[in-house]
Amino acid sequence: MKKLHCLVLIGLLLVGCGPPPVQKAPPPNMPSWALNIPSQEGYLYGVGSAKKQNPQLARTAAIGLARDEIARALELKVSSMFKNFMSESGIGENAQALEFTESVTKQVASTTLNGSTVKEVEATSDGRMWALVELNLSAVKKAALDNAQKQEAMYNEFKAGQSFDALEEAINEMK
Repeated sequence: MKKLHCLVLIGLLLVGCGPPPVQKAPPPNMPSWALNIPSQEGYLYGVGSAKKQNPQLARTAAIGLARDEIARALELKVSSMFKNFMSESGIGENAQALEFTESVTKQVASTTLNGSTVKEVEATSDGRMWALVELNLSAVKKAALDNAQKQEAMYNEFKAGQSFDALEEAINEMK
């Protein structure tokens, strides 16, 4: 019994003395804000990155991808398709089965980002360009209200035009 206790104790000591768990290092060549995206009341943030031969094109692409991330947060239409095909031929042990599965997802965002600003752009040593874009939600609300007021004004103008046309038609009928 003592031998069993000693073996268990030695086993526990050996397990306890093993190497410490491996911690993953943050990816190299990445700005800190790329993983820890800022958060602030009333703002949305998007991060984009691109690696191109032309630095200006890489910058433009990174900013575009960051804005795309914000647009997806505001409005996103998702289409999904799933196909599954199974077939079996033969008899008994000679039977052969074939299975094919396909899954496709398409995401489309279509929105206007009035008030988005580029907060940070950083080029890393591997040639990748990173961009952080901020969208002020109060600017979005203001733009939406302004647009609604313009639409209302256009509708009122349209209705007034219809009224004047009806009045003119009634006058012409009186002659």
